[in-house]
Amino acid sequence: MISAVAGFFMLSRNQKHEITKDEALHQRQIAAGKKALYVDFLTTSNVLVQKYRDEQCRADGEDYFSYLKIYHELEIVAETPLRISAFEVLNAVNAFIALPKGEKQDHEFFRAMREEVDKKVGECQCLAKQDINAS
Repeated sequence: MISAVAGFFMLSRNQKHEITKDEALHQRQIAAGKKALYVDFLTTSNVLVQKYRDEQCRADGEDYFSYLKIYHELEIVAETPLRISAFEVLNAVNAFIALPKGEKQDHEFFRAMREEVDKKVGECQCLAKQDINAS
């Protein structure tokens, strides 16, 4: 009887430990997935701005569709402050890459728009880091 009770308690304790270990592993996997998604979004934002620095982006390009897909994935998994920040990044990137470019364009205007993109990307990066660290 004593052996049965002791065995039951040991089994119960080991099972709780395994559940805790599995939950911690699951949380690390979720955090790693979010981190990869955030890095993809921020990197693609910078790549699009650099790629379309001297020419206007067409909204039907494969690179732009991929960017929108990453953005929508982020919107699904992120918390509200990060979702708002990602939306601001998307708007800043869209404003920059969709603007017609030419020789007679105001370079100061483009520089200010690029700085706005960089600012929004930095804010989003800070919120993403906080979200990952909170996980």
